[in-house]
Amino acid sequence: MQNLGKENAIRPGPYKKTLQALLNRDLSGFINEGLAAIDLVVENESHRATPGGTGGVKTIGNYAAALKAQSATKAKGYSDVLYLDSVHNRYLEEVSFCNIFVKGNVIPTPAIEGTIIPGITRKSIPDIAEIQGFQVEERLVSVDELLEADEVFCTEQRVSYGDGIIGSVSQKLYTALTRLQMGLMNDEMNWTVELK
Repeated sequence: MQNLGKENAIRPGPYKKTLQALLNRDLSGFINEGLAAIDLVVENESHRATPGGTGGVKTIGNYAAALKAQSATKAKGYSDVLYLDSVHNRYLEEVSFCNIFVKGNVIPTPAIEGTIIPGITRKSIPDIAEIQGFQVEERLVSVDELLEADEVFCTEQRVSYGDGIIGSVSQKLYTALTRLQMGLMNDEMNWTVELK
């Protein structure tokens, strides 16, 4: 759902009259089905979001901020960009359009503190991981920790692992998430609502 201004002037700030429009388009070329390995580049020069901004809100400006670095990365043959925090320039934030998790003895993921978009899949993975017997920590995750990890995966509409191999944790969490979404697994979180 999109709110469009209906006034005769273009100006910054909220409009008093708006038109709500539902924009519908085919996303099949944008969304990959299933698991896919991806190659990420750690971006240490530009940042998608900064503290005090709107980085934690799903707005077009947040996606637009990622396009320049993402285009340059894709031109070099990589899948996407992994952004670092803008304060220390050493802690993971997120990938252009998805969140990141790192698997070691526990599954750490960057904490949502206003610069990360809190997507529904990102919100679901910690709950599903805990049911599967994993411990999840939301905290600062350094690039060094990423490089030493057993497994790394991202969430969007899919869960992925780099290095050309789908990791066992990625596979297990992806299977649990999709089985839950399709009603093939007991919903211990009571997320599923039957429509009548």
